[in-house]
Amino acid sequence: MEETELKVFIKKIGIRIRELRIERKMTQLDLAIASNIDERQIQRLEASHTSPTIKTLYKVARGLDVEVYFFLKFTD
Repeated sequence: MEETELKVFIKKIGIRIRELRIERKMTQLDLAIASNIDERQIQRLEASHTSPTIKTLYKVARGLDVEVYFFLKFTD
């Protein structure tokens, strides 16, 4: 995967997290608490300023009540 493709992939993950959080009517703080991670980390993930680890994705998935693969499977 090229660097540009990787950046796009990370951005899609951030967008998916934000969309699902909003769909669930959660604030970033709500998601941070439900995921047991820092609110700033949620902000960085949604803004694609950081590449999430599997551990972080797992925690966010638990906080949003979805499976981890939900963030990784894309159809274009």
